[in-house]
Amino acid sequence: MADTERRTAFKRQVASLFLFLCVWAIGSGTVRYSVPEEMESGSFVANVGKDIGLDLKGLSARRARIVTEDGSQYFQLNGNTGDLFIKEKVDREILCGQIDPCTVQFEIILENPLQSYRTEVRVCDVNDHSPVFLESELQFKIPETTPPGSRFPLESAQDLDVGNYSLQNYSISTNAHFRVYTSEHSDGRKYAELVLDKALDREHQPEVSLLLTAVDGGSPPRSGTAQILVIVLDANDNLPVFSQTIYKAQVLENSPKDYLVVTVSATDLDEGNYGEISYSFSQKS
Repeated sequence: MADTERRTAFKRQVASLFLFLCVWAIGSGTVRYSVPEEMESGSFVANVGKDIGLDLKGLSARRARIVTEDGSQYFQLNGNTGDLFIKEKVDREILCGQIDPCTVQFEIILENPLQSYRTEVRVCDVNDHSPVFLESELQFKIPETTPPGSRFPLESAQDLDVGNYSLQNYSISTNAHFRVYTSEHSDGRKYAELVLDKALDREHQPEVSLLLTAVDGGSPPRSGTAQILVIVLDANDNLPVFSQTIYKAQVLENSPKDYLVVTVSATDLDEGNYGEISYSFSQKS
């Protein structure tokens, strides 16, 4: 007896599932709405009953309800009035990441007769994130002999927003040597390069400090910054220079060997091995 009841229940479930799948396929069209992300729970979205052409009596009698594939409950339908509300605040970035458009899909089911209305709610982005650099300070070591026009890739800032609210451009603080170039790759992301416009001179400026700014397309825009420190590496580009162009000295003819005649001095603006000086005569005298 128990086995017979279980088989009967299983057949009913299969029949119900088949009927539901058929309704899914032949439903009465798609109803579409859009809402901004982060709307508070209880916020009104639309009157679904009016949009699908049902009066209040029909909605109540046919037990209108929402069915989702994954069991999520972002929206709530009032079966008596047909009003659709936000049930759970939707964070577009958590729901869809960088996918745009971001949509929540569900079915509105009506009974007697059984009907299904596929419903899509587009969750629109709001500019609630600023561009952020993973590193607050970027450091480059660049030889002073580097030719103008040389480029150095910069770390990209991250912005969780999409579309116009995503990262749009980079800029750097005013300086005498560098500019920033922003390019867009095939994936739509913006990338920046540091471009050397004017040759560096370590002896004149051993370090260059810059402020890199990433800006999105919001109004007003949001931005994030990172410090750039350029350490200029030395090159052997300076000659030793004597303190005098001519040194004069007098020596007595009977002066002993190793007698101090004159002291000379030279300096070199380069550093390290490039700045070390040794002295010698060009020929024996």
